Order: sequence, then C-alpha cells, then structure tokens
Amino acid sequence: MNRNISISIILIILFMATVLTLFVNKLTTPRELSRSELLVNGYYSLSQPKEISNFEFISSNNTKITKDFLKDKWTLVYFGFTNCPDECPVSMSMIRELFLTLSEKGMDLSDKQVLLISIDPENDTPSEIDMYAKGFNKNFYGAVAVRPMLVNLATQLDVMVTSPKQKNHSGHANHLDNHMNNIILIGPDQKYLGYFRPPFIKENLLLTYQSVAY
Repeated sequence: MNRNISISIILIILFMATVLTLFVNKLTTPRELSRSELLVNGYYSLSQPKEISNFEFISSNNTKITKDFLKDKWTLVYFGFTNCPDECPVSMSMIRELFLTLSEKGMDLSDKQVLLISIDPENDTPSEIDMYAKGFNKNFYGAVAVRPMLVNLATQLDVMVTSPKQKNHSGHANHLDNHMNNIILIGPDQKYLGYFRPPFIKENLLLTYQSVAY
C-alpha cells in the first residue's frame, strides 16, 4: 500500500514538473509574429530574401570585413558615423539595450552580431568607427569603405547615403546631420531579410527581433 502511495506521489511530482517546464518554455520562447504583426511593431519583412553582392570594408587593425563576415550569423547592420549628433547614439544605444536584454534573459547570442558602417568615410578611420561601435558593446564591429563601395551596399540594403559636397571632404560633415536610417537584418545565409524602422521602441524591437532571429 505504502509502495503504491509513493509511486503515485512520484508520478504527481513528475507531472507537475512537466507542466511547469512546458509553462516556463512557453513564456520564454519568442512568439512567431505574422508579417502584418511585424510591420505594425516596426519591422518590415521582405517578401523574398535578397541576395547582396560581395563587399570589402576595413575595421581596426586593418581587418577586412567581407560578405563572408555574415555567414552563419544573424547580423544587424546600421549606417552611421562617429560625429553623428543624435540618430546614431540613439539607434546604437537601442541595439545595445536589445543585446543586453537578450543576455539577461539567457538567450543565445553566439550567432548574433552587429556591424556599424560609416557613412562618412572621408573623415572616419577604421579604428575610429570600430572604437565607436565597441563603445556601445565590446562585441560590436565598426568598418569603413571607399564611398563607391559604401553607396553600392547601402543601395542594396535600401539605405539612403548622401554624398558630401566637395568642400565637405576636409572634415565637415554637415551633410550627414539628422540622418535617419533603418537597422538592417541579414540572415545566416547572408541574405537581406528586412529592416527595423525608426523611431525605435525598445519593447517593439525586442519583440520583433526575437520573432525573426530565434
């Protein structure tokens, strides 16, 4: 009799543990949003992932960043510059908070990365833009390329990059002030998937990013 009671208690405990595990898993597993739900919350998903051509940017220590950099990683790409007064600090801070929150939730970040691309290659050096990116998170990357390469990639990723007037090549960057750019998402297969649209709201960014990248 006592043996039957013990078995029953063990079975009840196992059942409760299973239910609790399923409940916790449901709470922690990101919900997959529909395309319209993603759009309402600030993420535009391309109807078809888009191939992008190869590129070559330079980061600190003369490190080359090419299309291979994107392989097997979920990559957020933001176009900015080190002397940006408003948009860049706000957007990069939002990405930093996104990664911090994901880390605090115990989410896997091993296949997640961030690349900041300078839209002011006439003034930003590879070391400066990389240091700027790492100022938000030590694992972020910053890189620079010659303007034709920059414009080519930006155009493929639906980002508007304004070419400076000739007189601005000597250190002035007034043509870049108050720019507003999307945060681009590229998948592990190196294809352009979509973009997060400004203004960025922390809760919405977290919700949509988890839905598409987990």
